[in-house]
Amino acid sequence: MQSYATRSTSSDPLTGQYTRQGSKLTGPTTLLLVHRASTTKAKASTYVLLVDPTGKRQYVSSLWDSSPPGTYALEYRGIRYTVTLTADLATVEPVTATS
Repeated sequence: MQSYATRSTSSDPLTGQYTRQGSKLTGPTTLLLVHRASTTKAKASTYVLLVDPTGKRQYVSSLWDSSPPGTYALEYRGIRYTVTLTADLATVEPVTATS
């Protein structure tokens, strides 16, 4: 996977461990994995929504396949993340910069 420079921020709402219940991820915040009915080359088949405490949903990013299997990539507020999904858990971590 290609490395990207990332910014570090204390207000990063996505980083952390999540409990997965189907398409709902519950952790530092609540995320929903939504499958698109139709896709294009520019759009992945799954995208992520951020659910705020009032229930309002905000688009985060497409969820792009990465390697190894079960690993995905997304970008939110200029930060690229690696998402690792299992049947019960999810981990969201910023991509670390490399030389």
